[in-house]
Formats: sequence, structure tokens, C-alpha cells
Amino acid sequence: MNLETFCLRFQAFLEEKPETSRVMEVGLKLLGELLSDPGWFQEFFEKLLMDPGFLNRQPTSVYRNEITLHRSPGQSFSVLAYIWEPNRPSPIHDHGSWGLIGSLIEQVREKKYRRLDDGRVEGYAELEKISSKPIEPGGTSHVLPLDEGIHQMGAAGDRTAVSVGVYGKSIRQGYSQFFDPSGKTVVRAYPPKLFKKVLAIRVLGSIAAPWAEDVLKAATSLPVPDYLAPEYQAATKKSA
Repeated sequence: MNLETFCLRFQAFLEEKPETSRVMEVGLKLLGELLSDPGWFQEFFEKLLMDPGFLNRQPTSVYRNEITLHRSPGQSFSVLAYIWEPNRPSPIHDHGSWGLIGSLIEQVREKKYRRLDDGRVEGYAELEKISSKPIEPGGTSHVLPLDEGIHQMGAAGDRTAVSVGVYGKSIRQGYSQFFDPSGKTVVRAYPPKLFKKVLAIRVLGSIAAPWAEDVLKAATSLPVPDYLAPEYQAATKKSA
């Protein structure tokens, strides 16, 4: 199966409005078929190396190794690839949606975590590792949204690997959460362009000058995405 066929079949499947458990069952089977022959990915290697427009059209992401392969017109799902260098796993992170993941080229490793705290303390998180398993090429796994989908991905050995993920419509926009179990911390991770805005909000909150407060007030008079509201609230408190 090639990517185009997969996307058509997956779109038709989602139009049946299946329950999440059904998405996991049928979706993982379809993804396994896509992963069974990596030949279709040759097109994307060629685009990465020889098509500047393809790179320019890539959405910004908190993950530098992420490649967008497909986004459905109705944003019901997306297909993303990740290239993993040896000994450079992802941060431990959560997801804003359900996700189906699998290995396309070489073996990848997935470590899953359980959150032990209730999430009420800002910046604090206590995790417990519950599994660590290699995923062979063609093999699959899945994640659920938010605290039910905390995991870490990376190459399993000393060879660069490629994984493919299929993700549903996000129930949380704007950021992911990165966890540090040793320090028991969690931080919001924003895409680079958005992070520049976040940094501007934060520094304005630390400037003790009327003009800084004026800029914050002017910005908050415009529509503010829900995920940026806490940043504006914290900055406004500091500047008051």
C-alpha cells in the first residue's frame, strides 16, 4: 500500500465516526499495511533533498525531525514521519490527540510513562515508566490524548531510523508538554514561531515600565487563543 491509498482508506474509515477503540483496532491494521513496504517513502527522500518548496511548505513543529506527509482537508487526521538519529530520542512528551505509530525503517524504541500526580501544581509532574519496547519495521503502537499518551520515541540501535505516526484531531491546540522525571517537572513546548510570541509576552511581564503594560493590554484586547491565555495572565500579574 502506498501513502495515497492509505490516506483515502483512512479518511473513509474516519467518516464512519468510529469509537476510539475501533480507531486503534482498524487504524493500526491499516498502518501496518502501509509500513510493510517502505518503498513509497522514496518520494519523500527525494523531496527532502531536491525540492526546496517541499521544505518551505512544512508546518513548524516543536520537533525538528518531524516531516509532514499528509494533512486531511478537514483536519480529521495527519500523517507525520520522524527521522531518529542514534542516541537522540525525543523528550518525554504527551499528545493532544490519539496517535497510531509504527516503524518504517530500522528499529525504533518506545518508552511509555504513567503520570502519578494530579496535575494541579503548575510545572510539577511525577512520572513512572511502565514499559520500554523495541518496535520492528512494520510494527505498531498507539497513544491516547494528554496524560494517557505520555511516551518517548527514538532509534533503538546504532542506525538512523524512521517512524510514521497518524494523529487525530487535537483536543488541545498550540503546544505539547515535555516532562523531566528526574526533576519532576513539566513545561509547555511551543513551535518555534509561536515560541517567539511567548517569549515576548514573558519579557513584557518582567519590564517595569508603563509602555510594556500598554503593549500587553493592547494585545489582550484582541482575540487570544486559549493556550496563550495563561501566558498573558502570568505576564499581567508580574507587570501589575
